Amino acid sequence: MTDMQTKKFSYLGVYNDAHKNAVDLLNESKILFDKECYSRAYFLAYTALEEISKSQFAADVCTGFHTEEDFLAFYTDHGMKNKNIGWAHHDANSYPHNLIWVGPDRDDVETINAEKPLFGKRNNSLYVGISNNCLKLPKNEVSEKDAMGIIHITETALERIWDMTENWGHQIGTKGFMK
Repeated sequence: MTDMQTKKFSYLGVYNDAHKNAVDLLNESKILFDKECYSRAYFLAYTALEEISKSQFAADVCTGFHTEEDFLAFYTDHGMKNKNIGWAHHDANSYPHNLIWVGPDRDDVETINAEKPLFGKRNNSLYVGISNNCLKLPKNEVSEKDAMGIIHITETALERIWDMTENWGHQIGTKGFMK
């Protein structure tokens, strides 16, 4: 085993590193979106949401809201991570987060109604599949609107976490802002 494989970790470190990784994944997702690679943009933004979910759960271990055993069962379970981040979808579709500026004037906004992040769509955004004896290609499974929606949800999640912890001074983790 290498030193990295045996390195001890702290849940505060997991919180910080998973959060930073989510930001990186979101930024890379936006690069792909700008290149009209919508399926891969969706995949990376969805994965960023999972990392946000993981970071928040790790923070909950730090604050005593969840146990280490809970985290170890949670962090590799895609369904649990998606369920744990459901608040982000709700917030992204609620005022004022559901408004995006399209410019050039201050009041030039559009309402965005992002669809719920779906693990099946995440898989379809990455893998060639077969359904009813037909091939399903990733580029045909995710639209520009789908990718824009998941990116918006991820941005909203990061904004909400920042707002509650940095701006309002609440503790890290879901207990700090899911009141």
